[in-house]
Amino acid sequence: MSYSTQTMALPQFLQDRLIDFTGHEGTQAVLGLMRSADEVMSVANLSCIKASRLSFADMLVARMVRERWSIRLISSECRDDGAGRFVYRIEAGGHAFSYIARAYPWDGKEKVGRRSDGALRDLFGALFVGLADDARINREFETFDMRDVDAMRTDSDVIGWTPANRSSRHFDATVDALVQGKQPDFDENIQYLLRNGGFQSSGRNGSISYLGIPAGHPLCHPFFADLFAIYLVRIVSIDLVNAVARNRNPHAVQLDSRLARHLGVGNSSGQGMCVALQRWPHWVSTWVTQRELALAYAKSQAVTNEARVTLKKNLAEVIASYEGIESTGEELMTPSERVASELQSVLDWLDQPSKGHWVDFADKVAVAMDGETREQFNSILVDLVPDFCDAIAPYFILGTQRQRVLKPEMSVATLRSILRRNYSSALRSDRTLASSHQHFWYHSVDHGEQRRGDRIVDPSEEYESFIDHFGLIQRLASVLASYTDQTLAGEVILRHPDLHFAISRVQYLDGLPYAEIRDCLATSDFLPSNLIRFFLASLGIRSATPLSMRYVRGTFFQGVPLPEDLLAGGHIEHGAPAKYKEAVL
Repeated sequence: MSYSTQTMALPQFLQDRLIDFTGHEGTQAVLGLMRSADEVMSVANLSCIKASRLSFADMLVARMVRERWSIRLISSECRDDGAGRFVYRIEAGGHAFSYIARAYPWDGKEKVGRRSDGALRDLFGALFVGLADDARINREFETFDMRDVDAMRTDSDVIGWTPANRSSRHFDATVDALVQGKQPDFDENIQYLLRNGGFQSSGRNGSISYLGIPAGHPLCHPFFADLFAIYLVRIVSIDLVNAVARNRNPHAVQLDSRLARHLGVGNSSGQGMCVALQRWPHWVSTWVTQRELALAYAKSQAVTNEARVTLKKNLAEVIASYEGIESTGEELMTPSERVASELQSVLDWLDQPSKGHWVDFADKVAVAMDGETREQFNSILVDLVPDFCDAIAPYFILGTQRQRVLKPEMSVATLRSILRRNYSSALRSDRTLASSHQHFWYHSVDHGEQRRGDRIVDPSEEYESFIDHFGLIQRLASVLASYTDQTLAGEVILRHPDLHFAISRVQYLDGLPYAEIRDCLATSDFLPSNLIRFFLASLGIRSATPLSMRYVRGTFFQGVPLPEDLLAGGHIEHGAPAKYKEAVL
């Protein structure tokens, strides 16, 4: 285990919250347990990070439980072929807004769930900023019924659209079972009925921009609108199979709430996520810094019987979840069977009497187990300190507000110092081999998403998206070598305008812990699936599994409260996830 040899410099908000919990003396002990950026920010480590209480979906559900959000189906119409209209009213945190969904008969075609599907989705939904009247709702339904991606437009009273597609394996099988008066066979590993087709928002199709969502709105938070929209697709999927079954047989049973609670929304994400991580490195720093701080705080806590019982319960639930993971053809991650086996060994260790602090357990796991097991155990440790996690959670908003602004008055000497301090891995990289920068990313107009190409071999290199921060840093360092220490950054940019981005990037990220990935993403051996898994874990997907090196699948919101559970404060009969009960953000 590599802890930072220098005291970690935290953003002031996080420093103040840490002092609130530990006092000044305890603060130094916690900071000493924060792992080094070189260890944490390697692609190998980031790929192993798992969802926790500090993932966005978990924070959203915690708020929904605390504020007892109300999600009511106020009108619906459905045919036995699956066509239907659903209108919902949401009341959350003193705000009321509408969500509508338009389902279409399945055409028998498996959709890939990408923008290339255009408007021919199995379902389209619209999440409104406020309450929509009947006329406005009908106009949005008419827009969906155009089924022409070039003609479909909305207004700025809509936060975004939620396209989704049926599971070809499970949707009809579930309906058929309900029609026959029985519950579906969940031994078939049914995890979802609808798959996420992407959240079309922030100005797309005429929707309101993220910055335009009113301050104080419950969805005015990074990723909350996106994720709540996916949660609503989950609710629609349950209401839709129930409605279709009733239309086919008035005596059909409804999906048992215990089974419905197990259902989530399927998701498959591609390599464009790698470009997003490079485009907004201060987001990455915000996410990772909070997780590492919460982990260090958890490690600093003494092992108590109460905490041991809680950790064992959560660990047992996680082990059970790994047993339901379907393996893929390519071996792009540690097999789930191995992770489950190693976690079982950790569970056995917890049965042995011991004192000390959780750092002793964490270090033992780090030495003896695979990286996947290590980071899964770390996420379970983070969940042991919910009050601390909730106290630092507001930094998710504060951290993402940082702006990249050029400081032309900075000296070349200071710039060189920043490069040596923060970019040693990039400066040491050997760029003489073609394999060190073999790949480039570009936005495909035909497919509507980021694709990866091989330099020289593939076309479109002139449309390259930024991904190669190692090349950027080496270019900057080589130019700075020809200037004196006293030269100002502004003077360098006057002679080399192309370096404006590089200089402003290193300037605004300086002082942020965990801001830059410590590996080059343009190399021949880089696997996009590794960083996709990190992004999905940060959003809240558990057990994300690569379909290939380019795509990673997973399920959102499995096992979380249904609308009726939210109104009961998250109480779920027959085994509620404890972390959602009366959580406070």
